[in-house]
Amino acid sequence: MRPLGALMADTVTAEILELERRRWAALTSGDTAALRELFSARMTYTHSNAMVDTRDSYLGALDDGTVSYVAVDVADEQVRVFDAAAVVTGSAVIDARAGGRDVRTHARYSAVWAREDGRWAFVCWHSTPQPR
Repeated sequence: MRPLGALMADTVTAEILELERRRWAALTSGDTAALRELFSARMTYTHSNAMVDTRDSYLGALDDGTVSYVAVDVADEQVRVFDAAAVVTGSAVIDARAGGRDVRTHARYSAVWAREDGRWAFVCWHSTPQPR
């Protein structure tokens, strides 16, 4: 029999992985309304080129077409749960269109979800390009 804490961690892990799936789907379909629901108002998004966006600047770039995500292939996802926070790490190949040009990024990333007002909210992204 597994300890209660482990069962709760498994439940949270499953919930976070489902939220990540929804986030990636919303990104690749351009569904900024869904992203707005998932993102914390205090979110920071650090791109692999070290540019940092807030929730509003990031969603604005998606809304006005400055950036669009075409496809994402995620691997090595791991979720670590810490009380009211969950950290997701993994690798991703991200195909996007930015500034009028196609961009493919191979990256390692960390994504952080935190409990806010009784729900999980996406609060932070940080990615580092992988050498090719």
